[in-house]
Amino acid sequence: MNIFVTGGSGFLGKNLIRRLISEGHEVWGLARSPKSVQSLEDQQVQVIHGSLENIPEWSQALQGIDVVVHCASIIEVWGEWNTFYSLVTKATEDLLLAADSHHVGRFIYISSESVMQDRNPLLGIDEEMTCPKIPNSFYGQSKLKAEQAILSYSGNMNCVILRPTFIYGPGDSFTEMLQTLVASNKFTWVDQGRHLIERVHVDNVVEAITLALQKGNHKGIYLITDGKPVTVRHLFTQRAEEIGITLPQKNIPGQLARASASFIELVWRLFQIKSAPPLTRFEVAFVAMPRQYRIDKAVRELGYQPFKKRCPQ
Repeated sequence: MNIFVTGGSGFLGKNLIRRLISEGHEVWGLARSPKSVQSLEDQQVQVIHGSLENIPEWSQALQGIDVVVHCASIIEVWGEWNTFYSLVTKATEDLLLAADSHHVGRFIYISSESVMQDRNPLLGIDEEMTCPKIPNSFYGQSKLKAEQAILSYSGNMNCVILRPTFIYGPGDSFTEMLQTLVASNKFTWVDQGRHLIERVHVDNVVEAITLALQKGNHKGIYLITDGKPVTVRHLFTQRAEEIGITLPQKNIPGQLARASASFIELVWRLFQIKSAPPLTRFEVAFVAMPRQYRIDKAVRELGYQPFKKRCPQ
């Protein structure tokens, strides 16, 4: 197949491209910076020069492409809404229309569990759950609007939406984040880390994407996880042991953390403070919102089976 990948120089994109190349696919990637160009060339990818902000200028390169896999996204916990809207929602809308106009056969969108996150626990949840009107982060809101644009699409191109949870694996940013928090004395448990959290190894996300190249119902949404949630304490402690650091035992109640994050966000918005706040609702939800998702639909319709042997518990 001829496959076009956005975000090819990122964590997920690199792993996906490695798999696609190994299976004999021809891969094209979008790159704006010299660093991204070099990264794609090193992976034997045919480079398309451009960005998600100027799609009409390079969209003719989509002619002859069989599948677009849209992995690229801004991944931030704070910022201006216009930035999230432009780089997530509008970019997806523009890429969808460009792919349609050049007769691409399939469009795979990598969304996020954040579209489902507001205040309530997400236990036993599947894709039938109605998403909150306003998720608790601009990232989740912009991702949800991108999903809605795809679901409103009326052309002939087959569209599939994948919703992975927290993606981890060799080369992820989780280790650096944990080291920074501990070194700066900012690490604190919330509710003693007892809540369940869903995660997904990058190999499992890549597996789901490769299955979706040919499988999946039009406008189907699929949750992608390892198939076995762990507690927040297990997740953080396991990684800390791997890198040889000791996690502090400081703890705050989840109710206090959520209230504090809401108040801090209000102050930052009210006074238009440019720097990122010390705590956000998105960050609190990561460790204090119990989550356990059902992946029956992905198993049934994509043939998805998590590589549990690669995901130590």
